[in-house]
Amino acid sequence: MKPFIRWYGSKEEDLEVILPLMPEKIRNYYEPFVGGGSCYLSVNADRYFINDKCKELMKAYKLIDGGYRMMNIYLDVLNNAWKKSDKMFDTLKGDILHLKFLCDVGKFSDRLELSKAVAEFAKKIKYSGLFDRTLTEKESLIMSIAHNLVNEILEMRNKDDLKEQMVEGNLRLGFKTGIYDYIVELYNDHDQKDSLKYAAFIFIMNYSEKGLFCTDECGYFCTQYAGKRYNGVFMDDQIIEIKSNALLKKLGNTEISSYDYLTFLKRQKIDKDDFIFVDPPDNAIEDESPYTQFNDKQHKMLADFLLNKTKARWMLTVKESNYILDLYQGKGLRMIPVRRRKHYMIITNY
Repeated sequence: MKPFIRWYGSKEEDLEVILPLMPEKIRNYYEPFVGGGSCYLSVNADRYFINDKCKELMKAYKLIDGGYRMMNIYLDVLNNAWKKSDKMFDTLKGDILHLKFLCDVGKFSDRLELSKAVAEFAKKIKYSGLFDRTLTEKESLIMSIAHNLVNEILEMRNKDDLKEQMVEGNLRLGFKTGIYDYIVELYNDHDQKDSLKYAAFIFIMNYSEKGLFCTDECGYFCTQYAGKRYNGVFMDDQIIEIKSNALLKKLGNTEISSYDYLTFLKRQKIDKDDFIFVDPPDNAIEDESPYTQFNDKQHKMLADFLLNKTKARWMLTVKESNYILDLYQGKGLRMIPVRRRKHYMIITNY
C-alpha cells in the first residue's frame, strides 16, 4: 500500500533499506511518529498501534477507518475540480494573456485597476461548475483566483525576455494557486463539516510545499502551494488507496491515537515480541510547524526510553550528529548509514 497523504519527512523512498532490516515476525507494531505512514502501510504484524502529535492527521486516519462516505465524495469533487481547472485555464488563456498585455503597455495605472479588471474577467468562472453541485462555490473562489493572477501578471510586467511557455506556465500557476488557496479556506472554516474539512485537509497536504502542516498564530493552515511541478499532479492513486479494502482492513486492525511520542509509548504494554519503529522529526528546515522540530532534550528522553525502559525490538531512523552518537554509540547497537540520505543512519537493538 502507498501513503494516501504527503507528509514532511516521509520514508517512502527509504523502504528498500528499512524493510529488509525489520524483524520477520512482529506481534504488535508501534509507531509514535507515523506521519504519512510509509512504513506502517508496508509492514506485516498481528496488530498495529500508530500515533502522531498532529491531531488533524490522526483524525483523517480515523475518518478513513470509519468509511466516511461523504468525505470520499468530497475528495472526488476536489480532485475532479483540480483536473477541470486545467481545461478551464486553456479556455480562458487568451483573455488572461490579453490582460497581461494591457498591463505591460501601461493600460492600468496601479494594482487596484488591474485587480478590478482581473476580478471582472474572473466572474466567468463563477458558474462554470468547477466543483460540481456537491460543493457550492463561494465568491471567495473568484477573488482567490483573481488575486493570484494579479500577482503573477505584476511579477512578469515588462520582462520582455520571458519565453511564451514561461509566461503561460506562470499564469497557470497563478490560476491553480487561487484554487489551492480556496480549498485551504474551506479547511480553515471552523464551522466546516468534518466530511468536507478533512477532504480539504487531505487535498491541501498532497499539494502543500514539502508536505508541511504549518499554522499561523490563530491556528489557520498557512503552508503555500508546492508550485508548478504540482499543476498537473492529480490524486487518483491516493483516492484509490483511501477507498481500498486493503487499507480499511489494516486500519480496522489498528489503534489510532494522538499523543506526544513519550505518552504514547508509556501508555502501551509493549513486550519483547513487539516492535517499535521510531522516525522522529529531523529539524532539517526552519519553519513554523511544531511537527518538524525535535530538540536534544527530546532525543535524550527518547534514548532513555529505548535503551532503558523497553524490552521490545526497535529501529530508529535519525540524522547523524555528535549528540546522537554520544547517546547511542557503545551500547551494543547496530548503526547502519543510509547512503541515499547524507548524514542519516538506522539504529537497531537487534
